[in-house]
Amino acid sequence: MIIEGNSIAECWLKILNELVLHRKSELSPVILNIKITDEVQPYQSELENDLNHFLETVNQPSIETTAGTIFPISLSGGKTSIFKRYERIWPEIKRDSKNNKGTYFRRLMAYGEKYGRTVNQLQHIIETYNGKGKRSPIHRRSALIATTFDPTLDHKATPLLGFPCLQQVCFIPNSKTKKLKMNAIYAMQHLDTRAYGNYLGLIRLGKYMAHQMNLEFAQLNCMLSILELGKMSKQTATEILKKHSKHV
Repeated sequence: MIIEGNSIAECWLKILNELVLHRKSELSPVILNIKITDEVQPYQSELENDLNHFLETVNQPSIETTAGTIFPISLSGGKTSIFKRYERIWPEIKRDSKNNKGTYFRRLMAYGEKYGRTVNQLQHIIETYNGKGKRSPIHRRSALIATTFDPTLDHKATPLLGFPCLQQVCFIPNSKTKKLKMNAIYAMQHLDTRAYGNYLGLIRLGKYMAHQMNLEFAQLNCMLSILELGKMSKQTATEILKKHSKHV
């Protein structure tokens, strides 16, 4: 199934519509294409409020909190790099038991921490693409991939793992149009508790990388092996969809 739209809100509602309309608890596979525009949907704020209210009732993190695990936008900007700022606060972040295996952003900027020698995949991609010092820019596509999945940590014989559902991100620059697309691959995603925040975090990551690579971020593509409705009851899903049905 392919879902296309010009905003997170539009795509999220289209997926919800598919689940409710066909009375399904999951869709597999789903390819999501979100075009990046400056347009703000008039119903976006109200939908986000409705979703955040639901998240609070099931004791799940807000949209912004989830987005921050992929890209902590509050740390970006200024003279100090986002990587150095995140490094400073990481000891505090990892004290939270929810982060005992890391966060997506941490794995992207400090992969292999378990082994005592970390790799900042994002910085490597930026420097590889732009060239560093006397080194010429390298635009080989396989050089523009960053992974979050680590089999030495994540291949566990447990019924539920929880993290990481995002497996990798791949940056696709177009040298002619000077635009950047990003692919994100998920083994599993829950529409209710994670999807909206995931997409927001990924778009922010894409915009940051595009800026660092002197490009314009144009599109986010998500490949979802399985997309579940999650903790949300069919009744709640139907009520939210009914409220916003004219926008689907």
